[in-house]
Amino acid sequence: MIKITDITLSCLDEYDAPSDKLKKLCEFLVRMGVDFIEMSTDAYRKIKDLPENGKYILKIKNREEFGIYAGFSRYSCKHIRFAASPDVISEIQLNDVQEIASLKLHAAVLENIRVVGLDDIIGHDYINAFNNMKSGVCKRLELCPENGCYCASAIAVEWLMQGGSYAASSFCGIGGKAATEEIIMALKLEKKYKVGAEFPFLPQMREVIEEITGEKISCGKPVVGDGIFDVEAGIHVDGISKDPKIYEPFSPEIVGGKRKLVIGKHSGRSALLLKMNELGINPKEVDLKKLLCIVQKASIKKNASLSDEEFKRICHNIWGK
Repeated sequence: MIKITDITLSCLDEYDAPSDKLKKLCEFLVRMGVDFIEMSTDAYRKIKDLPENGKYILKIKNREEFGIYAGFSRYSCKHIRFAASPDVISEIQLNDVQEIASLKLHAAVLENIRVVGLDDIIGHDYINAFNNMKSGVCKRLELCPENGCYCASAIAVEWLMQGGSYAASSFCGIGGKAATEEIIMALKLEKKYKVGAEFPFLPQMREVIEEITGEKISCGKPVVGDGIFDVEAGIHVDGISKDPKIYEPFSPEIVGGKRKLVIGKHSGRSALLLKMNELGINPKEVDLKKLLCIVQKASIKKNASLSDEEFKRICHNIWGK
């Protein structure tokens, strides 16, 4: 059975996040339905009262913290001596597939191991590597791939699809890890995990992360980007109007998104007519060929699609529409 640990709340200490934002994020993770939510001791002190219905892991640094904070499902730490406790997940950094052989040495004294790293494993014979990792290593082996090669989410999904049971990740890949929401949606589409679940609150989760980090999440970020359902090319518009599944692996509503027609250099006349109708602009007596030329030039100059306001301004400047 697949189990996912979200480690977002153990990756945010450097941002000095306010307690209300951390608690809100924790509440969203509970709603998301991840199996375990890991947090740092700093995050735990700020959140204080943890939301119900969540299973929590505390990331600790030393034996003293292991004794101070009670009541957690498990604890995690970098590989140190007291990690031999069955309640502690020991993090072991592996930077190369050749290091996988060393896991069996660790397994002699550890029941719970989290492998961190292996960011380029997908460029090797990863199926054989995964089999070697699973072969009698320990009771609980969790993979937490790092994103140095920009494929951490793909690695985590492949690990779980190839029979791995545990994976650790973070929302939006914070901290250079696999992205929790990408793993969940990929497995959902394969009918392996959260098959009937919907996540309409993901845009709000993204906003909380943006407020904590002060960084805008790319509009093209898989699953949570606010532009992933924008449609520009005329052929795409026509296809989606007939059957959304041609271009969309899942409907926007599942992740709180909304399909939007945008106008840009790839648009055609049919897209212009649809957008004009959407914005209440009368297309009569409009030279669509001329409008399309102007729109494409403006989009190329901007190096992006046009906003609705920019499109309306072009129409008004030319025809007063």
